[in-house]
Amino acid sequence: MAMNELAGIADRLPLAWQIHPAPRSSTSEDLEDAIRDLTRHFTYLAYTVATRDRQAQRYPARYTPQLREGTAALARAATPAGRALAALGAAVTATGHLHHLTHNRPGPGHAEDLQHTLIALDGHVTQARAQLFTAAQQLRADAHRLLTAQTPPAPADLTTPAVPAASSSPRGRSL
Repeated sequence: MAMNELAGIADRLPLAWQIHPAPRSSTSEDLEDAIRDLTRHFTYLAYTVATRDRQAQRYPARYTPQLREGTAALARAATPAGRALAALGAAVTATGHLHHLTHNRPGPGHAEDLQHTLIALDGHVTQARAQLFTAAQQLRADAHRLLTAQTPPAPADLTTPAVPAASSSPRGRSL
């Protein structure tokens, strides 16, 4: 499901202690993978909404309230997913600046600039992670709401009648 995949992307983003200025750091590869995965899911959200809109126009009788609600839920997830993508774009910019700093000779203010860039990079990644978790939680809540709304109550004749509890007293038992 999209909610699990969005949360999975968030889980794979590097944490602050995993972000290093060293040239062999995997931060840029982690960001590349996250952006590729998120872009694929963002495209899925947009495609699904557009496809369902076309289906509603072509086959209005088949387009159920559940499909409308499900489509709206996917569309709502696009906002935090888009914000996460924007934060990852800013993280790429910070990674590029970090790359520049680590491959040039240190000059005046190098250590401060390096520290500031690491803090900014961590902030962008943290923001992306939070937005992805927001999207996943929102989808999970919408899915739960839709599933509970769809589940019809059990008919009275199919429910199991309550069985009286057996007495623990030896006098209440028949032999």
